Amino acid sequence: MAEEINLDKLRYECLLKITRSMGGVALSGAVTVPNLELAKQLGISIADAWLCLDIYRAYFGKELNKEDLAKMLQTTAVLLLGGGIAGYVGIRLAQALLQEMLEKIPIANAIISGIAFGSSTFIIGLAWLALVEQSYFLQQSQQQSGDG
Repeated sequence: MAEEINLDKLRYECLLKITRSMGGVALSGAVTVPNLELAKQLGISIADAWLCLDIYRAYFGKELNKEDLAKMLQTTAVLLLGGGIAGYVGIRLAQALLQEMLEKIPIANAIISGIAFGSSTFIIGLAWLALVEQSYFLQQSQQQSGDG
């Protein structure tokens, strides 16, 4: 039988990962990088993707591969995920544009950008955590019905 996982501890650890990432993204988002906002967005997007992979590893103890991702998508609304990806790209582009427009007001730019970047990473992390946990529960119930 597989080792029993303490879900409260696992959720807590994943929430810490999300919060740490949110803090780092908020700080990097607050820093103005004239003419390089899209490059900064790319770096932040990579950090967000790494956070999602890290949450998956915490729950399943392995790297996410195409087959596992396909199984996860079968358990969720693909339209919701597609809309989430489109929304994510839209948010990141809007943040880059906002930062370019607020470049002339340094303090407001830093505060607004930091909050926007950090909160979007926090939301992405929580949404992914919910998706991974749903997939985890489904896998557990399938294993139990297969054992019984």
